[in-house]
Amino acid sequence: MVCVKLAKLFIVTALFAQFLASAPVRAVENPKGKHSENNELNPSDSYLCHSQTGGFESALGIPRHLLTAISLAESGKWDDTNKALIAWPWTVMAKGKGHYLPSKAAAIAKVRILQAQGVKNIDVGCMQINLYYHPKAFETLDAAFDPERNVGYAANFLAAINQSTLSWPQAAANYHSTTPSKNEKYLNKVLGLWQKTSNKSVRSSGFRRSPDPAYFDPIGRSAQTALLKSRFRARLAAERNAKKPEKKTQNVEAWRRGRFENSNNLQVQAALQKAERARKRKNYLKTGKRSFSTKRQHQLSQWRKNRSPAAFR
Repeated sequence: MVCVKLAKLFIVTALFAQFLASAPVRAVENPKGKHSENNELNPSDSYLCHSQTGGFESALGIPRHLLTAISLAESGKWDDTNKALIAWPWTVMAKGKGHYLPSKAAAIAKVRILQAQGVKNIDVGCMQINLYYHPKAFETLDAAFDPERNVGYAANFLAAINQSTLSWPQAAANYHSTTPSKNEKYLNKVLGLWQKTSNKSVRSSGFRRSPDPAYFDPIGRSAQTALLKSRFRARLAAERNAKKPEKKTQNVEAWRRGRFENSNNLQVQAALQKAERARKRKNYLKTGKRSFSTKRQHQLSQWRKNRSPAAFR
């Protein structure tokens, strides 16, 4: 029984190979399943997600249309006017139901209602970032529903997974879940949407399997560890990159204050930042590697008890 469960972990690799040899799969029109509150949506918001996915694909070297296909799988809704599937920026997913809200304010209000009800597992925005499994992705709900911030975090997360898997299809599968039964369906859906969006065949895409031996060993514990480790490192990388735009804005504002209000303020800010960097370097040299190792051992110990990805939060 254990071997069967472990073997299922690699269904994504087998599915990808089968997909390459098969005919194109027709993408579903409503990837999120059940939905509600999708009336009177503003047509001007229909392209907010698409404009960001295309930009981040170019910026981060993600295969063209792949991030777009993932957004359609995550927050896609059918647009009767244009007869097309679009990624909707004000989408909230919770308790198995997708809510397509008419505005950013309405989406934020919906999340707050769900949180007041004790719901923690909530996906938000263009890329449906899970607020429970990615607790440090956004400082506020306003940032979580900002299309640029939402897509940017997802793009960095996907790119970081690809760095460890060396396979964009495997990265797309790992992006969604560590559960094999969800991975196989999700990858099938994303590749189908990619074909429809790009007007190309997967067989001519250049996509490849992950060369990591862990993904070809159905009976080794290293397989599960590799999958979780890949997502864990990717989440940390995405969190670091997600903070860069805000830090840049803060630095610009600090410069403006120093430039136009008080010339000494900029010097003070620079001195404080320099001291903070020195303090962090000193602490890292003393305890960084040891504390990270200790933390990782504790996380692995917790994960072995219940196999829950929450152990790596």
